[in-house]
Amino acid sequence: MKNLTLFLIFLLSFSTFSYAGHHEGCEIDLEANGMMQYSTADITIDSSCSKFKINLTNTGQLDVNLAGHNVVISKKSDFNYLTSIVSPSHGIEAGYLPKDNKVIYKTKFLGPNETISLVVSPSKFTKGGEYMFWCSFLGHWGVMNGSVTIK
Repeated sequence: MKNLTLFLIFLLSFSTFSYAGHHEGCEIDLEANGMMQYSTADITIDSSCSKFKINLTNTGQLDVNLAGHNVVISKKSDFNYLTSIVSPSHGIEAGYLPKDNKVIYKTKFLGPNETISLVVSPSKFTKGGEYMFWCSFLGHWGVMNGSVTIK
């Protein structure tokens, strides 16, 4: 019984540190508010992380159909093209974006007080590359955008 207890303690202590290579710097909490602002203008992803987690919370109070928020990650050079193809005709479930390989990652739109976690693979990015995160709700991307830096 003593060996089993020690084994369980070992497993529990290991599991708290083993989230897909998780260590400090492999996760960020990001808020999107009712003033069409993110809580930060820069997300830095440590390339030594095997996974990086973005925890997005919509702190705004408007219904998802009126002012939902999400996170889209793309190359900076693709931003103008991608925002030009945003259209309600693609549906709110698709973030108003058609399927396009220039979208590296995308979450669904969130309504008030909703949270979603987006797990990204740092290996999908190139060190020194220029990337952006932005909201694809109609017109939000003009002010709801920031840089993604890979270090």
